[in-house]
Amino acid sequence: MSSESSMIKRLDAKVALITGGASGLGECSARLFVKQGAKVLIADIQDELGHSLCQELGTENISYVHCDVTCESDVENAVNLAVSKYGKLDIMFNNAGLIGDGEVRVTDASTDNFKRVFDINVLGGYWGCSIRRRERR
Repeated sequence: MSSESSMIKRLDAKVALITGGASGLGECSARLFVKQGAKVLIADIQDELGHSLCQELGTENISYVHCDVTCESDVENAVNLAVSKYGKLDIMFNNAGLIGDGEVRVTDASTDNFKRVFDINVLGGYWGCSIRRRERR
């Protein structure tokens, strides 16, 4: 058995929520997870891209929800939707993130830009883990 064929259904019966799943690394991960048998909920602010990806893959194993990871209630809604739609949540992939407005050094970033990057990259990931942990109890 080739390594590719043995990996095809590696995630069979798993449920994954991928923040930032409509583009970039999140999109690639969503495609791979579905190919490997997972049910995937993409949580992102890029509604058009998220819906388009779901339509392109054309399977009931992928769906989309609008989720701004800087908003705790959006993250909580996404976790709850994954569990209610698919019956469980095995993988919480806190992928949403950005670099910022192009500053090379953090000392060159404006306070607003630094806060935006922090809220998405750090606080968003924290909320994903925290809400997921609460849901598991």
